[in-house]
Amino acid sequence: MITASLSYVILSRDMPKSLDRVANQTQVKKDAQYYADNINKVKDVDDFLGDYKLYSYAMKAYGLDDMIYAKAFMKKVLQSDLTDANSFANKLSDSRYKEFAAAFNFNAPPKDIQTDAQEDDLIGLYKQSFADAAQQAATETKYYSAQMDDVKTVQDFVADPRLLNYALKSVGIDPTYMSKDYIAGVLTTDISKLGGNAPDPSDPAYDPAKTYVGDKLYALAQQFNFKPDNGDSQYFRDNIGSVQSVDDLLADPRLRTVALQSVGIDPATADNAFIKMVLTSDPSTLGGDVPLSNPDPSLNYVGSKYKELRSYFNFNADGSVTGSAQNAGQTQSVASLYVFRAPIVGGAAQTAAQKNNVIEQYNIKTAPQIVDRDGTASDVYYTSQAMSDLNKSYYLSKIGTITNVDQLVNDKRLADYVRSAFNMDPGFTQLKSVLTDPAYARSVDLGDAYEAFNFRSDGTVSPTERAQSYDQLTGIVNGATNVSSYFSNMMMPPGGVSPIDNVDELLSDKMLTAYIKDAYGLGQDFSNAELKNILTDSAYAATAGHQDIHDAFNFNADGSINGTIQNATQLKGINQLASNNSSYYQTKLGDLSNNGSTAAVDVFLADGKLVSFLRTSMQIGNDISDTTLRGILTDPTVAAAQGYSDVYQLFNFRQDGTVAQNTLSQNATQVAAMTKKADDAATYYANTMLSISSVDQLLGDQKLNSYIRYAFSVPASVSNADLRTILTDQSGTGPYANVKAAFNFQADGTVTPGWAQTSTQRATMNSAASAREQGVLDRMGDVNDVDQLLADSSLTDYLKMAYGLAYDTSDAELRNILTDPAHAASVGQSDLNAAFNFASDGSLPTSTSAQTGEQTTNTSDNYTARVNNQGDDLIDRIIANYKSRMDGTNGTNGSVKSVNDFMKTNATADTRLSNDSYPDLYEMALQAYGLTPDDVSRSTMRKLLVSDPYDPKGYVASFKDDRITKMVRAFNFGPDGKAAEPMSPLSAATMAKYATDYKSHVTMLMDDGPAKDRASKDATKEVDYFGKTIPGITSLDEFLADKRLTDLVLKANGLDPKKYNKDTLKKIFTSDPDDKKSYLNTTADARFKEIVASFNFDKDGNLTRAKMGKIQDKQAEANTQQQYVQMTLETQEGEKNDGVRLALYFKRKAGDVTSLYNILGDKALYQVVQTAYSLPQQMSSMDVAKQVDLLGRFVKLEDLQDPKKVDKLLKRFTAMYDIQNNTQQSPALQLLTGGTGQTSSLL
Repeated sequence: MITASLSYVILSRDMPKSLDRVANQTQVKKDAQYYADNINKVKDVDDFLGDYKLYSYAMKAYGLDDMIYAKAFMKKVLQSDLTDANSFANKLSDSRYKEFAAAFNFNAPPKDIQTDAQEDDLIGLYKQSFADAAQQAATETKYYSAQMDDVKTVQDFVADPRLLNYALKSVGIDPTYMSKDYIAGVLTTDISKLGGNAPDPSDPAYDPAKTYVGDKLYALAQQFNFKPDNGDSQYFRDNIGSVQSVDDLLADPRLRTVALQSVGIDPATADNAFIKMVLTSDPSTLGGDVPLSNPDPSLNYVGSKYKELRSYFNFNADGSVTGSAQNAGQTQSVASLYVFRAPIVGGAAQTAAQKNNVIEQYNIKTAPQIVDRDGTASDVYYTSQAMSDLNKSYYLSKIGTITNVDQLVNDKRLADYVRSAFNMDPGFTQLKSVLTDPAYARSVDLGDAYEAFNFRSDGTVSPTERAQSYDQLTGIVNGATNVSSYFSNMMMPPGGVSPIDNVDELLSDKMLTAYIKDAYGLGQDFSNAELKNILTDSAYAATAGHQDIHDAFNFNADGSINGTIQNATQLKGINQLASNNSSYYQTKLGDLSNNGSTAAVDVFLADGKLVSFLRTSMQIGNDISDTTLRGILTDPTVAAAQGYSDVYQLFNFRQDGTVAQNTLSQNATQVAAMTKKADDAATYYANTMLSISSVDQLLGDQKLNSYIRYAFSVPASVSNADLRTILTDQSGTGPYANVKAAFNFQADGTVTPGWAQTSTQRATMNSAASAREQGVLDRMGDVNDVDQLLADSSLTDYLKMAYGLAYDTSDAELRNILTDPAHAASVGQSDLNAAFNFASDGSLPTSTSAQTGEQTTNTSDNYTARVNNQGDDLIDRIIANYKSRMDGTNGTNGSVKSVNDFMKTNATADTRLSNDSYPDLYEMALQAYGLTPDDVSRSTMRKLLVSDPYDPKGYVASFKDDRITKMVRAFNFGPDGKAAEPMSPLSAATMAKYATDYKSHVTMLMDDGPAKDRASKDATKEVDYFGKTIPGITSLDEFLADKRLTDLVLKANGLDPKKYNKDTLKKIFTSDPDDKKSYLNTTADARFKEIVASFNFDKDGNLTRAKMGKIQDKQAEANTQQQYVQMTLETQEGEKNDGVRLALYFKRKAGDVTSLYNILGDKALYQVVQTAYSLPQQMSSMDVAKQVDLLGRFVKLEDLQDPKKVDKLLKRFTAMYDIQNNTQQSPALQLLTGGTGQTSSLL
């Protein structure tokens, strides 16, 4: 019989060949084919166990053929969760069971339409999409603003796609469907000859002379200043055919202009003689622009424009034509280029106002939509900082023109601004009621919004100063509420028994009596005796017209109570009447003002319902006459004397009974205009100072002079001569030393080498100016007439600086400017006059503004503080809706379980109404990945979601759009539209195996102790990171870019990460595993074959489902078949010589040994070591720790990771095995044993 030593050497010399030999055996090949054909047809674990051929094949492959009988046991193994350390397979000491379970997908992760990680990614992208859109808008706006200044012709404009697209989007036109030629034609048409949407030809408004281009394009045309064609290009087409010489062309100014302008030559400056020379020259002798080097001496360089002009005409050398001056193509070129190269009119393609209009409309039109309400209410758009600033400017420019509430609520931008400012939902539809009805505003907790405006109940504007502020009004209403509560408790107390026994007790309580009289509008002077008759006598009450009062109580004719004084319905009725009176009071007080010569207080006292409500609320008895009440409301001394100071403080009546109706000196728009002037003055100062070379030049500039004086509080009493002395004083002392220190003038007034003022000095001065400004603006808000303004030098200095007035402008002159618009215009100061509201006598006129300046400022401050939060809050609610629909926490129709569920609208998916206007799930998915419903329709989305996004030849890939691919990969729908297994680079079982192996390899060479404990904790952290990160990896490059991931995989497989850089690993992973000559199969460590096969990457490094199987992935299937062949080889060789079987088994398992306990727990491994080193049989009865200690003297764990050292060990083993089994010795055996057949005992 051949020795084990020789057999092992022969087999191991070319193991692949040995395995191929076994694999090609008829029965082995047949079994392998059956396994491959059927393994992924298995339905479940029972089906697998029931197919003996499949089951036994797999069991044998993993060395478990002796357990084939134990199906119930193996079922528990196969269904174990290998990610759970306490699962059945993981608790078994024999690692073969874990390996067997890991080879199959019977415990694959649950199918999930969207994992938590995928959902978080999509939601993160959805939220980011709003910020990205805002950033994109800012980038495009910056580009547009800068580049439009360089546009000189319509060709410059339409040739730049970013400029053209920006402008088109500003009017809501999709650039995809607009030709440049058409746009150029519209922009070079006289605006008076254009129209918007075309009316019906029968409509009298229809003008056949106009070209109707649609409202959007018509709006765009108004924002540009290109020279109109005015029929010149058509004139050229119609008349160029009649030109018989170059002189004919030059003699017709329209033809000449079109020809020259078509190549960008200014007709006004072009010389006819030079033009004629060019047009009659041989084209081959003409050059364009002169080259910087090596010009051709044979060419006449006439410039590129003139050279181009020559190419469009066919004149002979004598200026005549043969046939025609142009062919059809040349005529078309000139006519078209004339339009395209139309120059700008007025110095710029757009004025500042036109450019700002386009920019503003672009930001409005491109703002990403948060909510689409489908016509049910206003849509809601994301507000970027740029859009917030634009909205604020718009509001400030418009609010001063509002004269009724309808104007405000019908202007969507104004209404949205107010909603945001006061934290209303964007879809809130009762804004008008809030602004005009204080009772309603109070009921919805929006009193601050009502108080911020001056609208009457009819929507018109009321005087600025109200008879009561909102807080004062609240005091009155709260008083009424307290009385109402008192009445309710007396009628129906919590104990159920009223303390009122009869009608006289009721009428003796002044508060109760006053409450009843007010509720029924009787007036507080209505006698109690009369009221008693009404309450006790039904017939009397009917006659007096007060049956309702009688019926509200249950008094008998004798004044006693019939049952209860009031039942719940009666009490509710009277309280409702009182509540109506409260609403009436709030509405009327909001409108109360002086009525001609009638003071507001008298208007108030003439309304019995108002007076009754006040008396009841504030418990003012009938002993206080209306005359005394007037004194209480208007005179604090009278109020104090009567003990009603609290009532006086609840109103704003003057002693004459009127309320103030003066406006502020400036509204918010005027303040903004004034501060803009101040900013402009600062900019002018900064730019002009760069060219100042002497003190006289500085002081001679009126604007600079005023700015310096304002910044340093230098009064007009300091003359220019004095200021010159200050600026040139070299001593550095004196009251204005700080002024001198801010400049660099020599004693003679010249500038030292450098600048008159450094940037640091200028910054210091600007800081001083800014510090003064806030105080100025605060005091400006308190100005009540022009004289008060002129008396404050800080205010006048500010105005002189901001509006460029001379520092010594007199107060009289300034007064004339502020009060007389004609005079202001005559001295060029209309802007300053317009910034204030002074009448010709210097007083302030009656206000008719919807808001005072202070109210406007407060509203804008609220808007700035809340607008971003409001958008974020709404987005959060939308995201919450997405999550609730995806996971079924909406409490109605459950979670999304299919593509049909996902594609349902919010309105049809559940019974809630609150989410109907929110974006649907499909719309959110599109936006998250930069797509719109225009890009992907609902029907297309459905087809995409059920397609494989990892198939390079599939439906998703056919779109060749990375956005679509990423979006579909954010979901896990199967071809049937139901949930599928989430895609991952590694199966859960493989991840669990790598995690376990990694921990074992990291600590296997370490002794027990603190160092090993720390290493174990660190390993756990890495394993946790690996588990969380791997599922999110979408490509090989992502995987290789994360060294923590690659290091773990390498160490788990016993490979040293230091030996493999990123490039080497990529070379290995992208090798063709089926090509025997590939890098993977020829150069890389053999362990990489299984590593590469375990990852679901294709050869290009992309994720693929091609490697995944229903029951067994391709890698696991291939590994099972390879192990089956290996086991068959071992079995067949074992039948000849069991030593060879043991050697082959040890060779296969050595790399997996991470602890000496693994050897003790595996009989075959232990037998190899015991035989190789002649360890005694009695060793197995020793204490386990001693056994491990003894093994450690002969076996080094690190050696088992080295194939060469393992091979050396196995040669020793087979030699010793041959000795122990009396097999003929070989020369190698003699070397090992010294020629004897004996070994001495090791114990």
